[in-house]
Formats: sequence, C-alpha cells, structure tokens
Amino acid sequence: MDKRIMIEGAMDLETKFLLDALKQTQEHLLGTWRFVEGWYKEVPLVVAVTAVGAANAAAATALGIEKFKPAAVISQGTAGGHDPALGAYDIVLGKQSFDASSYRTAQEDRADWQHMELMGAYAYEPDSGEFVPQAVYYPGDEVLLAAAHKAAAGYSRGRVMDGCIASCNTWNRQKERLQYLHDTFGSSCEEMEVHSAAHVCRQYEIPFLGIRMISNSEFREEDFQPETAQVCQEFVLSVAQEIYRSYDCAGQLGN
Repeated sequence: MDKRIMIEGAMDLETKFLLDALKQTQEHLLGTWRFVEGWYKEVPLVVAVTAVGAANAAAATALGIEKFKPAAVISQGTAGGHDPALGAYDIVLGKQSFDASSYRTAQEDRADWQHMELMGAYAYEPDSGEFVPQAVYYPGDEVLLAAAHKAAAGYSRGRVMDGCIASCNTWNRQKERLQYLHDTFGSSCEEMEVHSAAHVCRQYEIPFLGIRMISNSEFREEDFQPETAQVCQEFVLSVAQEIYRSYDCAGQLGN
C-alpha cells in the first residue's frame, strides 16, 4: 500500500471539495472522527475531518497517524488575519506556528492582557521518562514548504507567503489585540487547529505543514467569505501533488 499524505480540515466547509475530488474512496470512523482514503489523480490521500478546535485536531491527528502511517500531514483551512497587510484569499504557509492560548501573565494586581509570556506545550521524552517543555514555535517542514512554494506559482487569487500561524480556541476580533499579537509574537493569522496538530506530528516525527487562507480581516472590515474554504482546498491539492512528486523522486514515498 502506498504511503499517503493526510490532509486535515476542521469543518465540512473545509473538507467537502477534498472529499468530492477523491476517487476509489474508503471511509473510516475512528472514535467520532471521520477519515476518507482515496486518490487524487496520482496522489494517495487520507482526508481527516477533525472538527473544530485544538483538542479535536490533536485527537484526530494521533488517530490518523496510528491508523494510516502517513508520510506527511497538512492542516489546512481558513483563518482570520493578524497581519494588516493580508486580506481575503491571501495564503499563509506555516513556516512556524505557536499556541496563542498558552501563556503566563505578569504578577500584577490589575489585569493587563498585554503582559503575557508565551509558554508552549509539554511532551514526553522517552530518554528521561519525563514530560518536558517544548519550543514555543514549531517550524513547518522544509520539504513540504518547498513543495508549497512550487504550487504557489499557479495561484492567482491572492498572495502566498511564509508566515506564523497563531492557534487558540478563541476568536479574536479586537483590532488592538490582533495588532498586539502580530507585533509582539509575529503572528500572520489566527485559527484553532494547526499548532495542536503540529505538536502531535512532532512527537511522531511526521513531516507537517499548516496552510491557512485568510477568510477575512478585521483591519479591512471584511466579513467571513465562505468561498475561501474551497479555494484553499484547491490550492492544497496542488501542494499535495508537488509533495508526492518530491517524495517520490527522493524514494521516500511509494510501495
């Protein structure tokens, strides 16, 4: 059986085009998470419908890795803009990501939400037998990033840029807060699944990349634009083709 690329999406809106594009499909339900195997042209894929949020994304990612042993994982979907220069249909390739909800505040009598220090996550280290703190920022895999750059040459709806994806189970719409996160931590956009999936892939040593399309920007007074979800999926399928070609040429993906 060919090793597959696992593509994740949280909502039906973010996975419908992927599922419709698959041929020779086989569906699996692991716990309450839906996975569909199939082929997109020459590329063997698994589409994981993770549901929204960090806990769901982490659980689905771990289950998918255990079941399908993917050669690579892509978390894709829509995101709100943090960088004022970005607007709807611009694409952020996750050169790095961080958990925007994992932070420690300053010890103060009065609340000041700007006094925060990012903390990152903990992971089990077999050598020490302990849970130890991990890096705050997780990098996207360089091979996957290179494949996404190749696919970007055929994208004309907006810009494609390397960036930093902020993940958290919140929906920030206050411009001052968005600007602060961008200026202080370098965030390009905000969503709810990338970093938790990256964390799981890091433990399994599976190449990972987050890809997010800006669906709206508060700085531009944009409403959420549902069409961005499909356009993102179209782009991600072209990325999967480039990944498959690069891995196949290197002898890393095949029978």
